Amino acid sequence: MNKKIVYGSIGSILIYLGILMIIPLAVAWYEERTLSLFIIKTWLIPLVTTVSSGVILERAGVKGIIKRREGFVIVALGWLAVALFGSLPYAFSATLGPTDAFFESMSGFTTTGSTVMLNLEQVDRSILLWRSFTQWIGGMGVILLFIAILPTFGIAGSQLFDREFPGPLSERIRPRIQMTARMLWSIYLILTGAEILALFYAAKMPLYHSFCTAFCTMPTGGFSPLTNNIAGYANPTAEVIIAVFMFLAGMNFILHYSLIRKPRRILANKEFQVYCLFLLAAISIITADLYIHKFGSIQEALRYGGFQAISFMTTSGFTTSNFDTWSHLSKIILFSLMFIGACGGSTGGSIKVIRIYVLLKYFKQRIRKILYPHAIFVMKTGEKPISDDIVQGIVAFFISYILIFVVCSIAMTAIGLDMVSAASSVAATLGNVGPGFCLVSANYASVPILGKYILSFCMWAGRLELFTVLVLLTPAFWKG
Repeated sequence: MNKKIVYGSIGSILIYLGILMIIPLAVAWYEERTLSLFIIKTWLIPLVTTVSSGVILERAGVKGIIKRREGFVIVALGWLAVALFGSLPYAFSATLGPTDAFFESMSGFTTTGSTVMLNLEQVDRSILLWRSFTQWIGGMGVILLFIAILPTFGIAGSQLFDREFPGPLSERIRPRIQMTARMLWSIYLILTGAEILALFYAAKMPLYHSFCTAFCTMPTGGFSPLTNNIAGYANPTAEVIIAVFMFLAGMNFILHYSLIRKPRRILANKEFQVYCLFLLAAISIITADLYIHKFGSIQEALRYGGFQAISFMTTSGFTTSNFDTWSHLSKIILFSLMFIGACGGSTGGSIKVIRIYVLLKYFKQRIRKILYPHAIFVMKTGEKPISDDIVQGIVAFFISYILIFVVCSIAMTAIGLDMVSAASSVAATLGNVGPGFCLVSANYASVPILGKYILSFCMWAGRLELFTVLVLLTPAFWKG
């Protein structure tokens, strides 16, 4: 492995990350209209530190062909570096301590939405904008952004694209990776802009809140500038708009491109069909349960139950109600949705609908194989056959996912969390969902320091589809 290529690539990422800090810096300047000590500490010093570190790494490195091993390291360590340097504004402004700052930054870039911040209304607006902006950057992918804009990454982008873009089936809009990255980011940008306009004009939300909310909806992030999240707006129109865009963000972004070229392809897509089926089933069950046991109004039950089901399945994590007070039936449905997740190729996290669909087909095939041992069966998604390598990869991913969930849940109980809080915190962070149950239903501020690092690992590994991180932990990888 050529370490200098890794240094140079991560250095380039940090330089552009530092440049992006100009946006919250401009907001802080607009708010204060003077170069205050707060602006210097919170934005200028982190900006200079990040860019300088990037320049040092870039000069220590070289530009060259990014091979498979370099691809794994650049993506995994690149995300870790972005989370580390992205935490500097929180720490330098004394908004959060070092551990909490790293946790919040990791939660932002991985679009998890688990927060340790309290009393958000008292936090500076530029910091809250950065908090939302980190989710927007991480939603379509930090590395994918630089593949789109940097020629160096575009040349060998396939090694990076396959490591970062979520989903077991690697699809492309264009033969060239850089063109695919640009098209995906263009769709992402258009949908974000559409939501900002809808929230501002239709829902009458303030422009600042429209930006922050849209920046966290399309990446299925879940951060909000209000302590009570979306419930704090008490705005049914905004809830409908956010729910629609959460649903769109949970779709495979390749299908969004199909709206322009082949609209019928969306309805024929098996993963999209299963995605809609799961959502409809979850919304129906939760709505009926809330109607019977909590609200007594079908409209209220649908409003809160439908929003929360979409939020959890797309791994957005927005909340409009204290779901922790709901019945056990509704909560177990929400907990199950944490594991299912959105579609492959979306900004959502967790296992993904396409993997669940293939696993169900594989289960059905094994039953049929027992009944007809000499028959030959071919698994398909629609009309496309699924290779044995893909099936084996999905099975391995599922086993690894459950294994990490179990081990980390045990670790969280060992440091003092109750069983429900421990299991839901790991499920929420590993699946990049955000809120859990009991102790972590509103925030993660009370989680012990060691627990925050465990959950940060879960967020990092979950966002990069496990194996990009796990392969770095194997001695064989570093032996060559």
